[in-house]
Amino acid sequence: MIKSEQIVQIVHVLEKIRKVIIAIIVIIAIATGVMYFRADYIISMLVKPLDGNNLYFITPTDGFMAKMKVAFLGGVVVSSPIITYLLVYIGASKINKKIRRLLYFVIIPFAVALFIGGILFGYKLLLPSTIRFLLDCGNEFMQANLSGNDYFSFIGTLLLTIGLLFELPLILIALSRIKIVNSRMLKSKRKFAIMAALITVAFIAPSLDAMTFILVTMPIIALYEISIWCICLLEKKDKAAEIQ
Repeated sequence: MIKSEQIVQIVHVLEKIRKVIIAIIVIIAIATGVMYFRADYIISMLVKPLDGNNLYFITPTDGFMAKMKVAFLGGVVVSSPIITYLLVYIGASKINKKIRRLLYFVIIPFAVALFIGGILFGYKLLLPSTIRFLLDCGNEFMQANLSGNDYFSFIGTLLLTIGLLFELPLILIALSRIKIVNSRMLKSKRKFAIMAALITVAFIAPSLDAMTFILVTMPIIALYEISIWCICLLEKKDKAAEIQ
């Protein structure tokens, strides 16, 4: 039987989650609205990999929807620090003050930096080679008439995926803290992790440029190795605390 105190705690947590979700939706909506007025500038940056290929809209709403998608992408990036703080806030009350301070002033800024860094990395390296390769695949037997709506959907998905992929160290460290993974396991699965990184990059950015492929893959592998190193340090710290 669940005690009444536990029910109250569950209801309290669910209410906190509800408020956080509403706050995140409102923040993204406001940020998207603000970024809508800067969408033309963002669009001018995102269409550079097209090398002069024009974008078209098919339905009357396509132009507006394309602009909204670009504004949404910008809104998510701009509001990512606040969103991260709100997500941590859900469980922050259960964490002691020292760790909470570490979360707010070190881990969260680092997470945001990784996310934005991943998006910039994707824009600078992945996006040009991916667009060039995909257009070259069809140019032999088709003429490119790209829908602006579909193009910006693709760009948004690609960049947000890379941004989240760069969160790998924090995800693995969090999993190690709840005893799902450990440094020994990650070391033993290193070959599979590298293979997964290669497959992921090949799927996201099917570029035939070997140098670009290596440049894109190396940071992901480096993030995996950094994760192992950080987890090893935390495990040593835990063992030292147990001995004391």
